[in-house]
Amino acid sequence: MNTMSDLILCCFLLLAVAQVHSYSFTSKEVKCHVCKATVQELEDAIAKEDANKMVDVSGFRLDAHGNSISKRVRYIKSEMFLTELMEKICEKMDDYLKATYKSNGKFALLKMIVNGQMNPESSLVDFVQDGDLNKSLGHFCLEVLDDNEEVFLKAFQAEELGNDLDIKICSTQAKYCDDAPVQEEYDFGGREEL
Repeated sequence: MNTMSDLILCCFLLLAVAQVHSYSFTSKEVKCHVCKATVQELEDAIAKEDANKMVDVSGFRLDAHGNSISKRVRYIKSEMFLTELMEKICEKMDDYLKATYKSNGKFALLKMIVNGQMNPESSLVDFVQDGDLNKSLGHFCLEVLDDNEEVFLKAFQAEELGNDLDIKICSTQAKYCDDAPVQEEYDFGGREEL
């Protein structure tokens, strides 16, 4: 009888140890990482385009003579280009895998190939076995874009994108992440601190 209770105790201990090393993550965490990856993929796709290319954007308004009023805008800032890009960017989520860092168990979304090579961080993580083969990442991407289309359009149509666009979109506007915006360094007016 003693051996049976010892065996049960060992099983409970093994389960407890296994759960200490596992990390459960929420759909909000996944959406946060998917949102940030989507912003990065959009930035990368836009960077490949000619920044000086212009397009005519015609509206439905007419001038006093009945002619349609149009204006020229940079192609990469046009609603047409950005909308088309957002419609196909979620396909890029196939390049990502869910993972947890070995050091602290924190959730990560890891792009497998970076600059034509295996992501160097892949040795720092344990990949999460996913029953849907990570297809949910594409669905999360579509959901993030559908729920925040105007936020993405406005942010990417701004003249300057800034370095923390992912924080502005995913934390400040969409509220998927809890990252704080990057604070500008305070200028002490040339005085040195004592």
